Order: sequence, then structure tokens, then C-alpha cells
Amino acid sequence: MREYDLIADWYASERVDTAADGSGVPEVVLASSIRTGGRVLDIGCGNGLPLTKALLNQGHRVVGIDSATKMLRRFRINCPDALAVRADVQGCPFAAQAFDAAIAWGVMFHLRQAEQAQALASVSRMLKTGAPFLFTAGYPDTLDDSQGHTGVMNGVEFRYYSFTKDGYRSVLDEYGFALVDFHVDAGQNGYYLARRTG
Repeated sequence: MREYDLIADWYASERVDTAADGSGVPEVVLASSIRTGGRVLDIGCGNGLPLTKALLNQGHRVVGIDSATKMLRRFRINCPDALAVRADVQGCPFAAQAFDAAIAWGVMFHLRQAEQAQALASVSRMLKTGAPFLFTAGYPDTLDDSQGHTGVMNGVEFRYYSFTKDGYRSVLDEYGFALVDFHVDAGQNGYYLARRTG
């Protein structure tokens, strides 16, 4: 995503502070439900801190994908033991049922609803049956945010899109997932935990 290339340096320093507070790490260590050494796809891996690093520390084999070249450069420095690929989640180049789990922290809400559906179809294809998929996204109760809204991060404008919580449940079901859990953390990140059903 071009916008993240524009803020890569700022994001790296900002994410160090976030890494210190452990934002997302407890959720990502859904690792407890993945066998040690399992293959985990980190969608929108960014610079790899702190989430990829947490998964590597749990003994998992991680493959990161991101569309921002500058973020991937930092990822390769921060997580030299993990493979990193430049790609969009909607068209991932990996084989069917190649992964034991997937995460997408801070990714889905940058995709329009139709692109989110494509992403779910792609992730579903790549995950083994029963595999967990954890992602962050919006969680409006009544608003169907198909038109999106604009936010600014370090002077760069970003677009954000969301389904309602029930909308996510429905689209997950359509692409072979069951929604297992939803919660909001202290930083107001909405977490959806789904499992590949078949």
C-alpha cells in the first residue's frame, strides 16, 4: 500500500512504542492453538514488530506479506528468520492449505468491502481446515461503512472501510469461516477470531 511507504520511517519509530505496550501480542499468541513449528501467514506484516517477532518467539514459522516495499525492507532486518513477500492478500501466490494459521493486524479496514471479500476468499484457500484466522477490523453496530471514511496518520491520508459485526459474521460464513470470538482491546482495536470450517 503506497501510503505505508510514505510513512515507513515514522511508523517504525511509532511501532517501537506500540511494541513496548504489547498491543496485539496477546491476541496473536492465539499461537497457543497452533502446534509448535506451525506455518503462520502474517498479512500486512509491516516491519514485523511486535507481532511477527512474537510468533517467531513462540516457535512458529512465519511468512509475511505486505504491499509496501519500505515496510518489507524493515521486516527483513527485524525478522531475518522469516520469509517476506511483496503481495496483496487478495491475490496471494501461495498454495492451497499451505498455512496452519493467519493473522491480519491493521489490514482489512484499508480494503473496500468487495476487496475484503476477495481477501477472505484468498485466506480461506490458503488455510488448512480448522486453522484460526485473526484479524482486526471495524465494529460498528449499525453503520454499513461501504463508502468508507478518511483518517490521517503522520500527515498521510488513509481510507477505512468496515462491515458491521453481523456483516463480518455473514461474509466469513460465505467464505468457509466460522466466527469464534470478537473483542475490543484497550487501544480500541476490534479483533475477530475465525476458524476455517471446511
